[in-house]
Amino acid sequence: MKRLIKTSLFASLFVCGLGLVSCNELMLGEEPSQGPVSTFEYLWSTFDDHYGLFEVKQLDWDEVHAEFSTKVNDQMGADELFDLFSEMLSRLNDGHVWMVKPNPGFRRFDSGPSFPDGTFDLDLIRESLSEETFFGPADNPLVLFGKFKNTNIGYLYLDHLGQAPGFYEDHISTALAALAGTDELVFDARGIEGGDDRSAQIVASYFAEERKLYMKTRFKQSANPGDFSDWILWQLAPRPGAYTKPVVLLTDRGTGSAGETFTLAMRQNENVEIVGDFTFGAFSDNPKWELPNGWIVAMSTGDFRDQSGISYEGIGLEPDEVVINTPEEVSNGTDRALIRALSILLEN
Repeated sequence: MKRLIKTSLFASLFVCGLGLVSCNELMLGEEPSQGPVSTFEYLWSTFDDHYGLFEVKQLDWDEVHAEFSTKVNDQMGADELFDLFSEMLSRLNDGHVWMVKPNPGFRRFDSGPSFPDGTFDLDLIRESLSEETFFGPADNPLVLFGKFKNTNIGYLYLDHLGQAPGFYEDHISTALAALAGTDELVFDARGIEGGDDRSAQIVASYFAEERKLYMKTRFKQSANPGDFSDWILWQLAPRPGAYTKPVVLLTDRGTGSAGETFTLAMRQNENVEIVGDFTFGAFSDNPKWELPNGWIVAMSTGDFRDQSGISYEGIGLEPDEVVINTPEEVSNGTDRALIRALSILLEN
């Protein structure tokens, strides 16, 4: 990366609150003209330099420039320009690409797909637990674990993976020590929208029996299509107190970013079966840039693949068994994915 300037705490919190994953630094450029044409060229060239998924998306960015550069002019108003930029960025179909026009007249555009809300309700699950322990606010716990009523099946839930790795070393080891006497475990990764890939790696390692490669990542370096960093190899390594009994991992379309790299890692653990819906399909880190006119844009700078070199960007990870909750079912008190997970474990 170049021209990296860390934002103030307030600005960082504002920008981070707008994205799918936890905060990356805001990338600021030199001060070009703020006119629509100059801002368009800055936006296009910033993606040309740093976007890591043109190959994966099979998108010719030069052709996109040829199409959209003829539509921009310096007489355009802010909303018209925002609509044009949104149309261009929609070609990426990338859940980690978004753009915000701050107030006055706040607007936000998200390039990726949208999925129904309400397919998971933690409160519904808490009603079925005979006991629970949680860290964080009672109404929105960061970590929650317990045991299902009338069973010896444990339950573990994470809200996100955005805390520092040490947080998970402390709390996952505590949770698994308390659940060590259970026969099986449901790990609920639904709604883990993102966080730190290192934290995801640590949590998944608590379920590993052997060292395994599960992911490799690289990052775009310049406008040259082949100019990437060397591959970074991500491995699981078993940790003391690992839970190696049967585990059902629940995923859904709300499982994204670091939640998906976590799922990539958990797939390598032979004691884990995955049930639910496909994950979101947005894996890469997504730093944020400020455009010359003050708008903020985020993009995927990395190319994240599984251990075999397969990218699931824009697709998501398919569970071993697809069970898709509907908002109507959940609002009526039924979590079919959880019911199926418990059924699988009780059959063991």
